[in-house]
Amino acid sequence: MQRSEQSKNQEAYQALKQLIVEQKLSPGQKLICRDLEEALNMSKTPIINGLTRLEQEGLVVSKRNRGFFMKDVSREEAEQIYELRERLEMVSMDFAVQNRTEEDLRVLEEMAMLYHEYRPPFYDRRSLELDTDIHMYMARMGKNDFFTSMLRTFFENMYFTLNVIHLTPYINKFDEEHMLLVEAIRDRDLQKAQEVIRRHIRAARKHLTGALSA
Repeated sequence: MQRSEQSKNQEAYQALKQLIVEQKLSPGQKLICRDLEEALNMSKTPIINGLTRLEQEGLVVSKRNRGFFMKDVSREEAEQIYELRERLEMVSMDFAVQNRTEEDLRVLEEMAMLYHEYRPPFYDRRSLELDTDIHMYMARMGKNDFFTSMLRTFFENMYFTLNVIHLTPYINKFDEEHMLLVEAIRDRDLQKAQEVIRRHIRAARKHLTGALSA
């Protein structure tokens, strides 16, 4: 029975998180349990448990006597998110340049080509997945499992709380920079890798935070 309840809670958590990934739940939106029960065909208890877990991850907030709400990110918070991301990925480049293998480079090149060949009209969920896969693989190339796990959690929180559709103007620019990162890591050129990743992140930061202000 206990495993069954745990399974239901996990299922609800994953289903709710998927709604966030697909941007079917908007920043600041009040989350009405009855609507979620109907949408996911689940009972109230696992829905509440799923929302509580999402609150622990910083994706949802609960307000006394008012219920659950999607987290609403301010420009200041977005700036802080991207400042931290820049610092983390500078470390990621250091690890990747030092520890990459030839097989790592082969896989990274394939990932960069997948992003290059995907030509959507706007930065959509698939763009996000391909982009994040590249950055996560560069982290894994560093062979530091703790750091990789920490960065994965950070990416989840960042992309689930920011509307990445505003990155549409940078689709082609990101493509170019992915290729430059592959070259820099192949050449073990840490300075170039860090310069490119800094430029890459600051472009996204400028556009997303600007959209929040608008």
